[in-house]
Amino acid sequence: MIKDLFAVLIIICAASFLQSISGFGFSLLAMPLLSAVVDIREAVVIAIICGLFANVVHLTKDHRLAEHDIAKRVSLSAILGMPFGVAVLTVLSATQMRVAISAVIIVLVFLMMSNFTLKVETTKTDVLLGFISGVLSTSVSTNGPPLVFLLQSKKLDPWRLRATLAYIFTITGSASFVVLMIAGKGSIDAFTYALISIPTMYLATLLGRKTRAVVTEKIYERLMYVLLLATATSMAIAAFF
Repeated sequence: MIKDLFAVLIIICAASFLQSISGFGFSLLAMPLLSAVVDIREAVVIAIICGLFANVVHLTKDHRLAEHDIAKRVSLSAILGMPFGVAVLTVLSATQMRVAISAVIIVLVFLMMSNFTLKVETTKTDVLLGFISGVLSTSVSTNGPPLVFLLQSKKLDPWRLRATLAYIFTITGSASFVVLMIAGKGSIDAFTYALISIPTMYLATLLGRKTRAVVTEKIYERLMYVLLLATATSMAIAAFF
């Protein structure tokens, strides 16, 4: 228990620091690593609780920079997709979930690197990708990739992108937590891991925010690609080994 707790603590702090810089990536980094330490269903709960806390911190500081109309559309459609994610979590195995998410991430990164763009006024795409992110949120707690793809394709600058993601993640994280609790997916161990991680996680979040000042837009873009591809690779490896 102590060994696992220490591993969870380090993973959560590293994920919080990374998210503070990129605006996303908490679950992308945390989920593959947490699932190697604890049961994947416990990992989902831990990632949702800790991710929600981190996003609340960011939103309180950056809410004026967020694209509120986009965030509201995406958040609402994501909430509608969450019950389907619970069903996926119940039906599919951990291996199947990891393989599916790895494939989706690789496709999205390819589109992003090809400078794929979306029309800002295209609400149907907002709703569709929001729904998909909701399904992923309650199934594998890795809902960031479709949202990053959506906002990056709208050519939002890093500051607005990070703030909009914090807005969406705060709403969807709260809803994900409620949905999972109603579905009976929580556990005492998962709550214990999450609550003990919060104090040091908060310090890592503040440290990451201070690091933003030295991250240029070019570095930020490369960080997104590296982070997404690394996540896809790690999830694929975890699925087969």
